[in-house]
Amino acid sequence: MPQLDEQIGAVFADRDILPGDVPQLDLYMDQVLSLFDRYLSAEKRDPSDKLLTKTMVHNYVKEGLMTPVRGKKYTRQQIMQLLCVYHLKQTLKLSDVKALTGRDDVDFEACYSKLLADKERIRAVVPPLVREHLPADPSDPNERLALCLALSAVAEYLRRLCESLIDAIPEQTGGAK
Repeated sequence: MPQLDEQIGAVFADRDILPGDVPQLDLYMDQVLSLFDRYLSAEKRDPSDKLLTKTMVHNYVKEGLMTPVRGKKYTRQQIMQLLCVYHLKQTLKLSDVKALTGRDDVDFEACYSKLLADKERIRAVVPPLVREHLPADPSDPNERLALCLALSAVAEYLRRLCESLIDAIPEQTGGAK
């Protein structure tokens, strides 16, 4: 199973933008896009993929997933909010992301820092679980499909848990939701 071990290792060796990587100064859109590309480009499935575009960010603001920019610069808090949106949109519908990030009662930097700590624990726990409980030979088409089905089922359970947590969010009064 060396091929599967290599694939697991590569997936769980992703790099994150650390809070210290985000400047204390407000950034123009091009600087925000450069920040994401510089630190997260390894997450691209294909080198030509775009992690984040101006249009995406404008749509996030327009749809209420993040606070509107004042002037032409994004604050550190908005960049942290955008990082949260970026991570959530990988698995959740935009309306669910909005329910979590389109709020004024969240400390996005604290939540993002907690995510990074949680990801460290996940990186230590999940690969051994996959190797032990879902062993497979990815060169065998049947085993590859069975493994992908099992991993997809785990992702579905976790997405549904997120949705259940989102559905339990109380309505916010006087602010954006």
